[in-house]
Amino acid sequence: MRPDLRDLDPNNKLLARQSRLRLDAEVVRDVALAASGLLSHKMGGPPVFPPQPDGVMTLGQVKRDWKDSADDERYRRGIYTHFWRATPHPALTVFDAPDGFSACTRRLRSNTPLQALTLLNDRQFYELARGLAARVLQDGPNSDMERLAYAFRLCVARNPDDAETRRLNDLLTQQISAVDGNADLKRTEGWTTVARVLLNLDETITRE
Repeated sequence: MRPDLRDLDPNNKLLARQSRLRLDAEVVRDVALAASGLLSHKMGGPPVFPPQPDGVMTLGQVKRDWKDSADDERYRRGIYTHFWRATPHPALTVFDAPDGFSACTRRLRSNTPLQALTLLNDRQFYELARGLAARVLQDGPNSDMERLAYAFRLCVARNPDDAETRRLNDLLTQQISAVDGNADLKRTEGWTTVARVLLNLDETITRE
């Protein structure tokens, strides 16, 4: 909020500022796709089948197959996700996507622990976190501190402050030391953990 606008329009009657809100369900996935560098820019065409937990398609009255899309189709925008009314993609449902049974005039926005667990552990978001880690290691600067700033900017479009950098660096160091294996494996797993944290930040999925 700009100080001059806060004084001129303290109650926002003149719409001097926008409201801070969590992104729509489809856009939450798009942000992770864009940050990881995997986002497909293909427009139009038939729906796609991004990864989802096993067993979801057995919950409705009609049991259906869900074969994960491959190649670039796997990384298309969330709006292209195939939507069964009785068994919608759980990552869309948990972020309050409307169902297919009735008209939706306004989306509701909730804030639940399941959303954080989805961003941290869901198959598709874990895959995108690995993509973000690979992008940072391949395209980022040479030093870990600069890489942390690069990864942070990819997710929230700003540089981290000193405290944020210190906490992320501590996490990276701990994870690398905790992994058994060669140096490349340690680095990959360490950066994947950092990427999972960054994609799980409230600021990453919020329109400021």
